[in-house]
Amino acid sequence: MLVVLVSAVAAPAWAQSVATEAEREALRGVPDRWGFNVGSFWQTFDANVRLDASVGETGTEIDLEADPRLPENQVNLVVAGFYRFSARHQVHLSYVGWSRSRSTTIERQIEWGDVIYDVGLTLSSDESGKMLNAVYKYSFFNNGNVVFGLNGGVSCLWSDTTLSGEGRIAGGGTASATLSESLSTTVPVPLVGAHFEMTLTKRLFWKAQGNYFAATISGYDGSLSQIETSVAYYFNPNFGVRAGFYATNYRIEKSGRAGGDYLVKYGFGGPVVEAVFTF
Repeated sequence: MLVVLVSAVAAPAWAQSVATEAEREALRGVPDRWGFNVGSFWQTFDANVRLDASVGETGTEIDLEADPRLPENQVNLVVAGFYRFSARHQVHLSYVGWSRSRSTTIERQIEWGDVIYDVGLTLSSDESGKMLNAVYKYSFFNNGNVVFGLNGGVSCLWSDTTLSGEGRIAGGGTASATLSESLSTTVPVPLVGAHFEMTLTKRLFWKAQGNYFAATISGYDGSLSQIETSVAYYFNPNFGVRAGFYATNYRIEKSGRAGGDYLVKYGFGGPVVEAVFTF
């Protein structure tokens, strides 16, 4: 009896869970077929990396903001776009890139790959990265007032960290020279999550979403978490501004028997202000 009663109550709500494109636009004051946004991301970084020697010797885990003292804060361009195939189905793409560099006197010995940099030496550090998210979203509800559903897709992080300065080869005695070594990684990580958007009043919206994944596969141990929340106001049906907060955390560790293993722990987050366009 309880199942029948719940089904009877839920059926009308489910029937009203989606509205036509015209009905949604009338309630929202804004179309939702496709759109894009571009803005500024005030990123605060928290990154640790480690590069092991080719012979298997474990390297130093380096705090990029504390050891080589790379800038902790930076403003970068962020772009994104979406296309909605129907009331329930859409795809979303987003991209952000960055580049940091600094020369500093190091205060502890650093073993980076096959190179040892001793205390008191000047070390030049260059670090760059970019992240691309491609996410499919299925909405259980999209009735003009509420959008809610699940996410599935992939997030790819490209990172490149280079240290250079007067160093010596690990296990090669005390002779030193100007040496440079890099860690370059391309890390595609699947993700699953959920999204939510509410129409607060016509042309004013609040949205939030979160994505997560963790797995150990073929010598790689990794995890990913992403959160975002924002409020958008549209001055007319096609143009508005959005302000919010985004945060991403990666952890990828490669381990095996051949040497050259590494650890990348990468976190960044901060406020975002964007111009948004919908059609």
